[in-house]
Amino acid sequence: MEQRISDIQNKTVVVAPLDWGLGHATRCIPIIKELLKNNNTCIIATSGRSLELLKQEFPSCIYEEIPAYGITYSKSAFGMIWKLLFQIPKSLITKNKESKIADELVKKYNVDCIISDNRFGMYSKLCKSIFITHQIRIRLPLLFRWLEYPFYLINKRMISKFNECWIPDYAGTKNLSGILSHSWSVPHSHFIGPLTGRESTVCVNTFDVVAILSGPEPQRTIFENKLRAILPTLPYKSCLVRGVLASKNYSAQVGNCTIQTFATNSEINKLLCGSKLIISRAGYSSIMDYEKLGIKAVLVPTPGQSEQEYLGKYLQHKPNYWCINQCKLTKKLPEIIKEVLGKK
Repeated sequence: MEQRISDIQNKTVVVAPLDWGLGHATRCIPIIKELLKNNNTCIIATSGRSLELLKQEFPSCIYEEIPAYGITYSKSAFGMIWKLLFQIPKSLITKNKESKIADELVKKYNVDCIISDNRFGMYSKLCKSIFITHQIRIRLPLLFRWLEYPFYLINKRMISKFNECWIPDYAGTKNLSGILSHSWSVPHSHFIGPLTGRESTVCVNTFDVVAILSGPEPQRTIFENKLRAILPTLPYKSCLVRGVLASKNYSAQVGNCTIQTFATNSEINKLLCGSKLIISRAGYSSIMDYEKLGIKAVLVPTPGQSEQEYLGKYLQHKPNYWCINQCKLTKKLPEIIKEVLGKK
């Protein structure tokens, strides 16, 4: 990553992460840090929680709020597939708005470079444009898997409008994304290594197990309710971070489990470094965090999100990772925790 950014010095750069969850924003943190170190002026263009997070991390940067994609999800895995498909037109409208905004920002700030994390419309012919993604091949549900190559061709065409494509993964066999980044290619692509803003720190092991919840509703709540029924009953000291927006951070002790409303970015870093086992969704940004910190993790893919389902199954064959379907949590999670941490 440093090698690619070393060429960008004393420039004005727009960084535009996608606003689906916080993963795209968190993996832009090391990029923004490196840009600032190289004496660049950073304009951060995003929306929602991603905007708020990056404002906390980089209060001195310039911020532009741009349209959110506003994607909603279903309670069931099957329903989610169709709901996402029906929202494609809305995504295309947002993409077209982004293209106009990108040109406006270039003219307004005399921008030299745009770095877009999965926002297909955030590019401009008026300056250098860089696209960040680990999904060259978009994983589809089994029923639609025959469409993966046509989808790849569409994906390739959109990414090819950018001057470069940065892939946040290793180039070799020790990669984290499997076929998502390593089966098919796009022009001008570069493997820049995993992106994470997490730093390894020496912490006291406060908890045996830490569960960090994230992602869209209603699946976040379903995941929380299942963990609330499991963790307090186990003989291990655990913490459940609900991951919801609130004005106050409430904390409660239920059995052996501490349940808190949310955690700041720095608090999550301490929880990660101070626990023996993490439970979370199988989001790629979280996986990059765990890989850097050498953390053992139980991955629970969001039902219906084929990318997470693939990553969970792919990584469970590597050291330090286990994967459980959400519907099997009650039976399998206690068994895996006992296997990893030993009997108490």
